Amino acid sequence: MSYEPDDGGGGMFAKTSGKRLAILFGLVFFGAFMLIQVVQGFPLRDILIRETITEERTIAIKQGNLCVIDTPDHPRNIDNCPYKVGDRVIITYTKNNAAIESHRLAS
Repeated sequence: MSYEPDDGGGGMFAKTSGKRLAILFGLVFFGAFMLIQVVQGFPLRDILIRETITEERTIAIKQGNLCVIDTPDHPRNIDNCPYKVGDRVIITYTKNNAAIESHRLAS
């Protein structure tokens, strides 16, 4: 019967330096992060890169001083709205942000 001396245990990671383990952990973390981004459709891009959109839209609803404009991603409001239902306005907004940055009557 043969006996193998105990080298301190730990298996594969016992012989790996701390620096290499840190690099390995970093690569695994980065890979998992990128996988989540791909599966979710890169939501981090929308947070870091703000896309400003300017387009002409029609006032769909007016209730008191509030106008509602239907945009491709969701309806948006204009407070203290001077326009009437059916008016064409040029609006500027940031994608995935509910606020309208600027608005004016289209000519």
